[in-house]
Amino acid sequence: MHEIQFTVYFCGMSEETFSKQIMIYKPISSIVKSFTETTLRQLTIVNVGHLINYLKKDIVIREELGDWGFENFTIETVYIRHQGYLLGLQKDKPISEVFRDFKVNRLEFAYFVVGGASIHNETSYRFTIHPDEKIHEHMPHVHVSKAGVEIRYSLETLLPIDPLVNPHKRDDKKIIMPFLQQNHEQLRKLWSYYAKGYTTPEITEDGQQFYSES
Repeated sequence: MHEIQFTVYFCGMSEETFSKQIMIYKPISSIVKSFTETTLRQLTIVNVGHLINYLKKDIVIREELGDWGFENFTIETVYIRHQGYLLGLQKDKPISEVFRDFKVNRLEFAYFVVGGASIHNETSYRFTIHPDEKIHEHMPHVHVSKAGVEIRYSLETLLPIDPLVNPHKRDDKKIIMPFLQQNHEQLRKLWSYYAKGYTTPEITEDGQQFYSES
């Protein structure tokens, strides 16, 4: 009986790595979903893409991923953990074909939200430092989001970069600004870690992505 374990790893800013073999920031938390062959058949999940789409509908995963993590949760960013390596899929394919390729009865899929970090407070605001924002690498900022509305705030002036609309407009002075002032040092530290970048996968001659031994 074939079985799949799919893990979404949330990797905070840390000097520690995932393992001695895989050069990636050590996860601070994870969400694990397991599927048997029977379950996949019942859910009519045939391709890896179907599995990703199913997981993106999971309320807990969707909420924890945030906008960046959700948008980038695709075939291109999902890996298979096999013998100490993370192997990129490159394109969608039937899960049965993946089992045949690896000649195993149990597959471990992994998706890493790398280099970003979020802070929550009791008012339901999320303060997020996003990874992979090369276009803004010289503009330290934090994304402040609530109820589907997101506005960027400068980490230099602590002032909003985008036009204020509710709920941010209403809460700017009494909630958001005090929180930014109180957590400014931590947010700048997270931004500083992000600015150093993170280790990208190596690519084989045939275009396959992998993280090699360190």
